[in-house]
Amino acid sequence: MKFLFAILSISIIAIVGSRLSFYKRRLPLGFRYILLVGTEYIFIGAILGQMGFNFIDDQAVDLLEPALLFGLGWIGFLFGLQFEVKQLRALPRYYFTITAIQALITFILVFFPLYFLLKLFFKDTDIHLFSAALTLASAACCTAQSALAIVSRAHKFKNRGLAELLRYISSVDGLFGILFFTVALSIIPGMKESGFEWLVSFKWLALSISMGVVSALILFSLTNRKLSQDELLLFLIGTVLFCAGLAHTIHHSPLVSGLICGILFANFSHHRIRALTIVVHAEKSIYIMLLLILGASWSFKPDFSLTLMVAYFLLRLVGKMTGSFIAVKSFPPRYSVPRYLGLGLIPEGGLAIAIIVNFKLHTVIGIANTMITIIVLSVLISELIGPFFIVKLFREKE
Repeated sequence: MKFLFAILSISIIAIVGSRLSFYKRRLPLGFRYILLVGTEYIFIGAILGQMGFNFIDDQAVDLLEPALLFGLGWIGFLFGLQFEVKQLRALPRYYFTITAIQALITFILVFFPLYFLLKLFFKDTDIHLFSAALTLASAACCTAQSALAIVSRAHKFKNRGLAELLRYISSVDGLFGILFFTVALSIIPGMKESGFEWLVSFKWLALSISMGVVSALILFSLTNRKLSQDELLLFLIGTVLFCAGLAHTIHHSPLVSGLICGILFANFSHHRIRALTIVVHAEKSIYIMLLLILGASWSFKPDFSLTLMVAYFLLRLVGKMTGSFIAVKSFPPRYSVPRYLGLGLIPEGGLAIAIIVNFKLHTVIGIANTMITIIVLSVLISELIGPFFIVKLFREKE
């Protein structure tokens, strides 16, 4: 009965929530952004879950795992669909270089200090702490795309070059986050007591990529003719389900496999625009569903997790500021860019949450709950303050 209630309540909230809009509401900018991206659904899930009324208990959460897998695969596929090589080539190449340098420096500055902090607070195996630090550092690379969009609706900025650069970085640095996360997951199988086995990690990585390739080939074979919108939707859902389920069955990442499938479909199928329209239209309800399940499984305790969250947030802020500063100094754009470009990259967004959810499916519960606390609270803070710093960044140059 509880499981039936869980399915019903999550479905109703996801459908209703996907149809709400907060663009024109008279709310403070930070709160309007939180409501726009849906972070509040994590707390609604927590109220329905073990921290609240326990309507969605641990058993129900376990039974809802296929929905989580599908949601991760769908998010990965959507993210991959955005990376059409022709579109990326139309923009200056140094945009990609700036993004890569910024993401790499952020990853390094978050990973090493956080790894040592985790060793102080956890008596877990090095492999779990190492992979946890790698995962958090990967999530730190991601920047929310929607923050700049909602700020642009409320304010008109003259520096269009800066807006374009920020839009590019926030769209592409998540790709580096997933790439780093993929490497993190591939390292785990190769870490043995006798030493690190490169061949095992390489096989894991190759298999993870191949699952995305196979899924893309299946989708190509299904869509190589004229299709109605309903047929295309059916094939997309079926392929993402297959891709995510296959990945999880053999202990791989549905997020990564979905990403690879999406990138291949974006660059080799003439149905890309139609597919992107369908996936974007369904994305919000699927994302809300994922947030609700995450919230229901979250077990927050006001302990050292808060200390780690503050450390993570500050390290990520330093990484974004330092990385963007070094990148822009090394490859200066032709227009005016403020020294504190990293202030425009504070909002963290849903991709970071998806990375942590994916990690939770691969690891022990104790450290996973701490990681969820770190990311959820960090995302909440970044969404509150991020839009104000974006406004400040543009006004500084006007």
